[in-house]
Amino acid sequence: MNSEVSQEMWQVELGDQVIDHRFDEVASLIDEGSLLRMDRVRKGNLRWIEAGKVPGLIEIFNAKDSREPPPEPVVTVTRLGPTTTPASSSTNLVPPTASSDSQCSIHNDAPAAFLCDTCNNVFCKACPSSYGGSVKICPFCGAFCKPLAEAILAREQASTFTAAVSGGFGISDLGHAMAYPFKFKASLILGGIMYMIFSLGQAAIGFGGMAMFGAALFCFLLANTLAFGILANTVENFSQGKVGLNFMPSFEDFSVWDDVLHPFFLSIGVYIVSFGPLIAVVIITVFMLLGSVKNEINSVQTDAARTVSPQLPLAASAAKQSEEVKKLLNKEADEQRLRVNAFETATADGADSEDALPIVDQTEQNVMQANEIINQYRQAQTESVVGKSPEKVAEERAELISGILGYGAAFLILGGICLLWGLIYFPAACSVAGYTRSFRATLNPTVGFDTMRRLGVDYIKILLMGFALVVTSAIIGGVIDSLFSPFDLPSMGNLPARAVNSLFAFYFLIVFSCVLGFAFYKAADRLKLYR
Repeated sequence: MNSEVSQEMWQVELGDQVIDHRFDEVASLIDEGSLLRMDRVRKGNLRWIEAGKVPGLIEIFNAKDSREPPPEPVVTVTRLGPTTTPASSSTNLVPPTASSDSQCSIHNDAPAAFLCDTCNNVFCKACPSSYGGSVKICPFCGAFCKPLAEAILAREQASTFTAAVSGGFGISDLGHAMAYPFKFKASLILGGIMYMIFSLGQAAIGFGGMAMFGAALFCFLLANTLAFGILANTVENFSQGKVGLNFMPSFEDFSVWDDVLHPFFLSIGVYIVSFGPLIAVVIITVFMLLGSVKNEINSVQTDAARTVSPQLPLAASAAKQSEEVKKLLNKEADEQRLRVNAFETATADGADSEDALPIVDQTEQNVMQANEIINQYRQAQTESVVGKSPEKVAEERAELISGILGYGAAFLILGGICLLWGLIYFPAACSVAGYTRSFRATLNPTVGFDTMRRLGVDYIKILLMGFALVVTSAIIGGVIDSLFSPFDLPSMGNLPARAVNSLFAFYFLIVFSCVLGFAFYKAADRLKLYR
């Protein structure tokens, strides 16, 4: 048995247990009788398949049934090539190269017409099960089969792309990324239409109401699901060296968690770790500014009350000032008695009358304080009728603006730093979400920093390419908005412009995903990624 094939790891499902075995150990399990044809096995991340349908194991089962020694499997690297050995003696574990004269894996005398990308078997027209006339299902693993000619073209294109990106990461990869979506025109068109529908659905919030808000939120969730599903699928494939595969995730085994909720949570994680600090600064700034403006609002409300009833706002103030004047008068009376007693004592002792001057000074101070309180009340009474003087209004507004600018300048600098952080870290967060598929790792900045460090100069190139894509998208969006400006509707907005812009946004999303993918593909050794 070929040593490379014999060391390949397979998973075997025996009862409630899933056990990892090398391929030669799987053959030994068959010989021992521990593994039956109906038991399920799989290689790597491929689909589970009955052991009796794996081409490399069929002859081992046949030999055991006939009580003959198990054969030595023949490994054919060019499974679809003209020198292919018979299907019954092939393990079919190496991705095939394409050829139009291959034979069916089940009927050796029939030409191949379909290829299963999952188990790499080829079949004649009669073997795959048909659904709806155009959908062909592999009889071995249950995956979708493609027409052989289409598979040949796709693999030739994949080989061309692999050769094209064999050098270092650079500006040429941006060109490859821009051309990549057109390799899969059906996915590009279908995905673009889906993204456009989800984008238009978000405009439902303009109609108001909880139902429309819920519909808009649901469309936002679906749009993020599609966007980060594509990004994660592309980055994961490229980081594992699978260049040339479809950017759209596979929905063959649809799962609400894997295909909807998980990508959505990954997108939330990316936004939190990238722009969470900026959002926090904005929220704090708003609360601080609201606190500064609160006094001005109260002043306006007081002026409004005075307009309706001039005496009403002064009632509490007049009572308070009257109480203060009363306290001053009582204090003055007490001090007056003390002064008289002190004066009489000083006169009896023969003291000079000039010693009574401080007493007079204290009296003057009390009188001035009482007059000040009375003048303040009169000023408030006047303002209740004619309003505050222009000088006082200007002074209060100047103080308010000065306070706002004081807060604003500090928070503007802090907000700028947080925005810069978000823009720089966003590609790293997207990359971590893509190749780890972990919400916790996405929220961990140390994982992103390590990714940036390992990418080195390539990360700066990613930032520049991303900036170029954003600028290009903004220019195109501005042109489209101006062209469709007559269709701008109240509450709903410019729906035609939104629809066209969403198509371009979807395209640039794929391009950005491919840029990250090419960078990871070429830096797999530095990033220590699985190949």
